[in-house]
Amino acid sequence: MKLVSVETPEKSVCKMTFSATAEELEAASNAVYERTRASYTIKGFAKGEADRAQIEADRGEHTFWYDAINDLMDRDVPALYEAAMAEHGFKAVDEPSYDLVSVKKDEGFVATATTPLQPELNLTQTTGFHVECVTPAVTDKEIDAVLERRRNAAAELVPHKGPAVKGNIVHIDYEGLLDGKPFQGGTAQNQAVQLGSGRMIPGFEDGILGHKAGDEFEINVTFPKNYPNKELAGKPVVFKIKLHDVCVRQLPALNSDFAKKMGKETMEEYRAFVKQQLFDGRHGGALNHAKDQILGQLADAAEGEIPSILVENAYQQQMQVIQQQLQMQRMSLNTYLSQIHETRESFTAKVRAAAEKNTRARMALLQIAQQENLLPTDEEIDKQLAERAEKTKKTVEEIKAGTDIAALRRNEGIRKAADWVIDHSTIEEKVESK
Repeated sequence: MKLVSVETPEKSVCKMTFSATAEELEAASNAVYERTRASYTIKGFAKGEADRAQIEADRGEHTFWYDAINDLMDRDVPALYEAAMAEHGFKAVDEPSYDLVSVKKDEGFVATATTPLQPELNLTQTTGFHVECVTPAVTDKEIDAVLERRRNAAAELVPHKGPAVKGNIVHIDYEGLLDGKPFQGGTAQNQAVQLGSGRMIPGFEDGILGHKAGDEFEINVTFPKNYPNKELAGKPVVFKIKLHDVCVRQLPALNSDFAKKMGKETMEEYRAFVKQQLFDGRHGGALNHAKDQILGQLADAAEGEIPSILVENAYQQQMQVIQQQLQMQRMSLNTYLSQIHETRESFTAKVRAAAEKNTRARMALLQIAQQENLLPTDEEIDKQLAERAEKTKKTVEEIKAGTDIAALRRNEGIRKAADWVIDHSTIEEKVESK
């Protein structure tokens, strides 16, 4: 392969074009064929017995091209790329983005690598920023809510001799029978069930009501028609039940005994402890918000053009994080937008604006790290790699091989510069009364 051209289509963006000849593509494709031929099953041939022509006739002439292109790019491009970056004095601030421009059997292929470069920003201010850190006060009502949650968590199950009622927790053995035969998943031993919780199939919990510890009885229920197990959906079954005990949840009194279990001598001390816990959590959040505001002010003071590809990468990463968070909540983006009464266009515009500001702040911090000699030394990098190796039980060489050292150095420098800017600014702390 060879480097065809190096261009700067926009300020702080480098675009390199690489090409491979038809002969190089053919040789690499044949190597892929030899490496993977055993995995192909072609009609009329035993697995691995079809030759290249037969595979390409069945799957297309491009069958081996893309693995071949990746092999050639992995083999040749890194050295060509690094040499060109050094020759032009370019400083990358992110990994290059590769695109395949064209590929033809008789011409080879052309690919590009687009890389965001460090911009030269005019930093009109780097120190002396001022923000307020406002921490909401903790109310007695909020303390009471925490105490009640912890009191419920410390509740004890106490057996009683009376009949089971809603709210009781019972321990049972059960065996489910479909047409007189046990079915898979229908049997359990010493299963805890809170009556009235609705966690069992309809009718199961109600069938236990009124029975006492030691009773053995049967419950006739019908599985819901939409039950996931199709073999049971809509089917009537019988559960044989053995009721071991009927328990009530006994809440502890909020007194000195409870306080001692929580590590304090009196309830007054424990209330004060809970209040401090709530305040510390809020203060930590408020302080982080204040620090973010300082870095936002730094971004506003950083004049100059930011590489569009860098902003786009940050935007795409943030959108991916948002999508993942919504998936964890089993919610689609459209559903979320309807809940917050916002259009997709306005929402994505806000995310993009935030990505641009965060990127501008990072580039400003990188520039400050260079100016203030905050970039980590080789010795500091080696120490980090050694610590990672020890934690992961790998060798330093293995860790180094899987680490982008340049990115590690940039990120560590940006982190140090953020601390430096915050240390040279003022955070005015206040407590908001309620």
